[in-house]
Parts: sequence; structure tokens; C-alpha cells
Amino acid sequence: MKLEKAQLVIQGLKEAGVDFTAGVPDAQFIEVYKMLADDPDIRYVGTANEAEAVGVGFGAWFGGKKPALILATSGLLVATYHLARINILHEVPLLVVIPYRGDIGDPRWLGLYKKTTEPGLNAMDIPYRIVSRPGDIVRTIKECNESARAWLKCIAVILNEEALW
Repeated sequence: MKLEKAQLVIQGLKEAGVDFTAGVPDAQFIEVYKMLADDPDIRYVGTANEAEAVGVGFGAWFGGKKPALILATSGLLVATYHLARINILHEVPLLVVIPYRGDIGDPRWLGLYKKTTEPGLNAMDIPYRIVSRPGDIVRTIKECNESARAWLKCIAVILNEEALW
């Protein structure tokens, strides 16, 4: 991910009012994780796996924070049960930001993720937006977070290759 695009993700989180993030660093979002670790306005908690990140985000919400999860595409699969349970049973508004591996334009074909990302989100009743243009990153993160809070639902922002590179 290019540095200037990682900065757009951080700006979007800040404009959305996010003050707490959790996740497991991955190569696709490494610049975002580095910036979060150094940012005094957004607390970042690294977790052992993405399912644990969901639990940390869940706890942060009940502790009065405004959390977001920063998950790898593969991490969405790891977190599926926990996201579904929180979204369907507990109505906790977690913003989930995901790079879209396996989408058209990905330099490596990771077809498993193309076949599981959107169907998985749909099965969990998690609305999402796919961002293709860097100019839409900040606005989309902000709008999705506003909807998550208003609807008391998890909502995902998926950044494809055009938005990332």
C-alpha cells in the first residue's frame, strides 16, 4: 500500500471519530498499522488473531470507545463467527476496514477471497462498500461508520487494488 493511501485511511478513521482500533498486521495494510501504532489520537491494539480482534473491539465499544477493526482479507474468514454473533445478537457497531485481495486487479490471483469476502459479509448481514478510487476512501469510511453507529450494525469498507496501489 502506498503511503499516501494509508494516510487517507487514517484520515478517514479520524474524521469518522474512531478512537480505538484492533487487528493483526498484514502485508497489505502494513503502512496503516505502522501509522496507527504511532498515532496519539487512535489507540491500536494488536491481537493474536482476527477473532480476538473482534472481541477486543466489542469490549472497547462497551468501554465507551468508538472502535474499528483493521482486518486482512484472510482475517475476515478467521473472524466470521465472532462478527456474525456480535452483529446479529448484540448489535455492536463495529467498522471493519479490509483490503480486498482476490478482486480484479490484484496482481496475485487469490480467488478464494473473491469467492468468500462478499458472500461472507452478506451471510453475516454486514452491509459493505467497495472503494475503488483513493479519492473516496475518507468519505466512505466516515459514511460507513456513521451508518454503523446509527443502525447498531457492523459495516465493512473494502478497499480494492485501485484504492490501495
